[in-house]
Amino acid sequence: MSIVKLKNPQTEDYHNLKKHILDHTFEWTYIENTIHIKEGEDVIFPPSIERTSSKIEQIKDRTLRDYDLRIINNSMYTHIFLRRPDKNILYPKVESEYMLDLNNVYADIFNSNMDYMQNFNLMIRCSANAVEPSQENNVITMPHVDHPWKHANMLIYLTDAGGSTFVEGEEFAPEEDDVIIFQGQHWHELPKQKRRVVLVMTYI
Repeated sequence: MSIVKLKNPQTEDYHNLKKHILDHTFEWTYIENTIHIKEGEDVIFPPSIERTSSKIEQIKDRTLRDYDLRIINNSMYTHIFLRRPDKNILYPKVESEYMLDLNNVYADIFNSNMDYMQNFNLMIRCSANAVEPSQENNVITMPHVDHPWKHANMLIYLTDAGGSTFVEGEEFAPEEDDVIIFQGQHWHELPKQKRRVVLVMTYI
């Protein structure tokens, strides 16, 4: 699946939840490193990244230690709505008082995009992620997939912060309130203008 932009109906439920998330009282948890890889381990870039742009080619052979100096394995703030299964919790677990509100937002988006969401089966994880802006150039986040099994991603951009999203080499330049779905390895440019806040859902 390439990147597909969906219609955002921007319902009252959506704007109310967005207002809560962007409010200074909303609860966040700080995460120092987004992706967990052993220090010094070589980072292998797939061919799709090498084809994306010259600025990515400049760093494709560096180790994680070099990566960290360039803020690739970036820090962020997160709020978990639905926690992913792991070896101790074998099912997605609700973690936030706002999960029902988020469910209503997703239901409205699904109903407005049934051509693309008709095969939806189960939410695996849902979170809000916030990344602070950076004035550094030629910096991307760590390329990754969210789960070791086949799944899809939905991103809802709550702010217009600058910085593109890449999926297997395909670029998407998001604007505020954009909604996209995709499958595959992905990464982001760091935001330039202000904090980037994104709702993240993975599903099967």
